[in-house]
Amino acid sequence: MLVIVGSRHDPAVSDIVKQWAAWDVTLLSCEDLSTAGWRHRVGDSVGSQAVIGGAIVAERDIRGVLVRRPWIMDLELAHIALEDREYVAAEMNAFLTSWLVHLDCAVLNRPQGTCLCGPNWRPLQWVQAASLLGIPAEPVRCSIPASDVRNISSEWPQESQWEPPIEVTVVGNRCFGSPAAHYALSAQKLAEFARTPLLAVRFRQHCGSPRFISATAMPGLKDAEIASAVRDYLLSETAA
Repeated sequence: MLVIVGSRHDPAVSDIVKQWAAWDVTLLSCEDLSTAGWRHRVGDSVGSQAVIGGAIVAERDIRGVLVRRPWIMDLELAHIALEDREYVAAEMNAFLTSWLVHLDCAVLNRPQGTCLCGPNWRPLQWVQAASLLGIPAEPVRCSIPASDVRNISSEWPQESQWEPPIEVTVVGNRCFGSPAAHYALSAQKLAEFARTPLLAVRFRQHCGSPRFISATAMPGLKDAEIASAVRDYLLSETAA
């Protein structure tokens, strides 16, 4: 079976579940994390089990997991007593992080830090990563309010000043939307550096070469070709 880690209130997640129905896909929601039946044994996939879609599932029967949320928010836990929601959300995030990190199957993307779907980097961190890899980046303007030096904001140039950006999506060793080989190479290098097999990278064309704008580890999957590549990756025996 395939598992989508997401929210029941996310229309994009609901669409993926419907489109992939033929591949035995099931949503793992925050409500499942509150249901008895979990058995998380690190290093023992045979003895571990999960609750997915309200049913107990042997971990060894899970072929792939697509993560479509950065974390669980306490506001979503309507089934938990109000005074306990913040604590329960923190515990759910910690548990999901451990579970996703130790799964033997393919996962897009595995947690990093406090984020469930890869690195929760700010714009300047992505720019720094691109620069370390030798990928030119669009200038970013930072401002620090005089009243609060701790509150630093970053801004990209206004979109109206430029041509529409080029978005390249990396799925494992495949790239989509690249107008030339060097765009794909830059996106793949960044995905490998960030340890995110699934990554969408936006570029600006500058003198025929790509200039990095931004990246996200949770790209849209409305494009049928990209969605199919993601599904194939999760079903691959070698992706884990």
